[in-house]
Amino acid sequence: MRCALFPGAKRRKRSATLLEEVLAKHLPNVPEAELANPDNQYAETFFEKLGFSSVDSLDFSNFENASIIQDLSADLPKRLERKFDVIYDGGTCEHIFDLPAAYRNIHKMLKPGGVLIGHSPCNNWVNHAFYQINPEMVYGFWEKTLGYAVLHCTLQPLMPMHAYKVVTTTNPNETGKRPRLSAALANGGIILNYAVRKPLKATDSGKKVYQTDYENRWQGNIK
Repeated sequence: MRCALFPGAKRRKRSATLLEEVLAKHLPNVPEAELANPDNQYAETFFEKLGFSSVDSLDFSNFENASIIQDLSADLPKRLERKFDVIYDGGTCEHIFDLPAAYRNIHKMLKPGGVLIGHSPCNNWVNHAFYQINPEMVYGFWEKTLGYAVLHCTLQPLMPMHAYKVVTTTNPNETGKRPRLSAALANGGIILNYAVRKPLKATDSGKKVYQTDYENRWQGNIK
């Protein structure tokens, strides 16, 4: 899916204030109207404003005019392997039924040292997609199985009134137990915000994945 922006959209007070604060901090002196593509609602221009020199979009179909047409759950052509410095998943992978294949293809597409940035539905998103993604995926798959470094992992409320009630979790690879929340989650939808960096040395993307606490129980490390 292509990432879309909605410049000029009518926002209520809290939403408008939050956007103004974010732009002032990260893109000072750049008006909102300049963030979207001049001829459509998509986000290539936004990423260019952030400093990226080249931006591609990938989709299963050309219905939104993505620059790369590829089924993310299918076999990946060689031309896409180790191609990208950064991949942004702003709400795509949860819609792909064969989620493990999609994630492993992202792993293949990233260059060594490349970064995956994800904003995925985590809680209270019933019927949005096939899956809701949680921190165990970040720590159990990306960090433990593939050796990625976790740069960021937080749970972000979707409702503007709860925007600053961000929750973190413990790392099960350090505690041996399932991730524990630092505070209660706010009402409404929760987004999993995360960023992980691919190791410079190649890893086996076909390795099986298990939850940390179960592995510890199987090995007799915890009761």
